[in-house]
Amino acid sequence: MKKPSLWALLLILFFFSACGGRKTYLVDLRYVPQVPPHLKGKQATVAMAPFVDKRSHRDDVGIRKKLDGSIDRYTTTPTSASEGIRNAMKKFLRANGFTVLDVPEWDFKVESLPKVEADLIVGGEILRFWSQADSLAGRTIVRTDVEIVIYLGKPKEAKVATQRVEMGREITQIIFSSKKIEESLNQTLSEIIETAFAKLLT
Repeated sequence: MKKPSLWALLLILFFFSACGGRKTYLVDLRYVPQVPPHLKGKQATVAMAPFVDKRSHRDDVGIRKKLDGSIDRYTTTPTSASEGIRNAMKKFLRANGFTVLDVPEWDFKVESLPKVEADLIVGGEILRFWSQADSLAGRTIVRTDVEIVIYLGKPKEAKVATQRVEMGREITQIIFSSKKIEESLNQTLSEIIETAFAKLLT
């Protein structure tokens, strides 16, 4: 009896992964270094303010459209996307030698810079944060789109610098993994964090 070819087995696996009922997946947002730490905190202290999520649909960060028409949801709940992004930035700053503390609020204006024992104040706005996987015949295309505005306050100089960064990526998978959306979001987020702070702190 002739054994099925490798391609036939891959197509069978793809079919079962591309169909099936609707599911909800939890996305763990985190900083994943794309380049080695290169900024020097020089014992500086950064106060992190909450990030403002400007998206209309804040509960989800992605979907997957399957061949049978069903849609899987990707969410960060019970942690909000804004808190996940804030925590990712904290990890980046600590990895680069900064001491990080929290402040409860900041509206990103000079006149309202929090009066805290910190050299820098960081906050931001989330404009786009989304990844979508579309399953087609024989492949799944994953498109990720992220746009974030980061505000860097300098209390001693009474200044606020702004850095707006947007990035997108597209990958194609033969056998789709539910973790691919999380990986793509975290890679894109990490690149944005590194790019923004490289410009803001130089």
